Amino acid sequence: MSDQDAPASSPRRAGYVAIAGAPNVGKSTLLNRILDRPLAIATPKPQTTRTRLLGVETRGNIQIVFCDTPGLHKSEGLLHDRMNAQARAGVREADVVLWVIDGTRGIRTVDRIEAENLDPSRTVVVINKTDVTAKPKLLPIMEEVARLVPGADIFPLSAKTGDGVPQLFDLLASRLPQADFFFEPDQVTDQTERFLVAELVREQLFLQLERELPYRVAVVIDVFEDKKKHTSITATIFTDSESSKRIIVGKGGARIKAVGVAARKTIEELLDRPVFLELFVKVKPGWQDDPRFLEELGL
Repeated sequence: MSDQDAPASSPRRAGYVAIAGAPNVGKSTLLNRILDRPLAIATPKPQTTRTRLLGVETRGNIQIVFCDTPGLHKSEGLLHDRMNAQARAGVREADVVLWVIDGTRGIRTVDRIEAENLDPSRTVVVINKTDVTAKPKLLPIMEEVARLVPGADIFPLSAKTGDGVPQLFDLLASRLPQADFFFEPDQVTDQTERFLVAELVREQLFLQLERELPYRVAVVIDVFEDKKKHTSITATIFTDSESSKRIIVGKGGARIKAVGVAARKTIEELLDRPVFLELFVKVKPGWQDDPRFLEELGL
């Protein structure tokens, strides 16, 4: 019998689990699979996640607070410095660290560098994407992980299909300390709806813009008003040049309209009510290195 099915008389267990690793290894997909809902935005592009996002999963007497962190990467300015700082803080503060590796790519430089900072006694190394990784390739990856983080648990799974994810939850539950819950049992995250809405708009920008342009945009919610029959939302998309603004807007406003239509659909699914969404695009040169603006974004 797993911990989440334990009788009510058994003691509660609760703790924080950081999901960390290199960019684009499936950290957000894994969080969404565990929560069984699309809480964290996930796209095929690396460095989609910019800030730490808490996802709370409560099952019976078990509550795991997952912290989805930005992928650790080479820093190229203040924005990247703060993304890396948030990821490392998440690792330091967690009861258990889920270090995620892409099984199709194997061990990367960032894995070797950060392995020195991982405490094997509280680390579970997840080898993700087993659904598309040839089995003969898994064994050498697992052997190298055992050398890099000796004593850490190694857990192959597929966040995309869910294969192995229930067993991972059971393992994590067994590693948690006895403690009262940090959040109400029905709470899913500590983030506001405004934050989640901004992320959904940014997700569409990542999906619909090409090359480096998605990394040059930020989204701020200006108006979030619940009305009788719908929620009215106004958001500003900031970018760093007039040329990128023209691309985002598109010919005759076609691109920004497509972003708005797709984002509105996902926002309505999140809020479970009709949404009126209005998007504006503004130029803010050098926003990636503006401390005040990054703080406004939660970085």
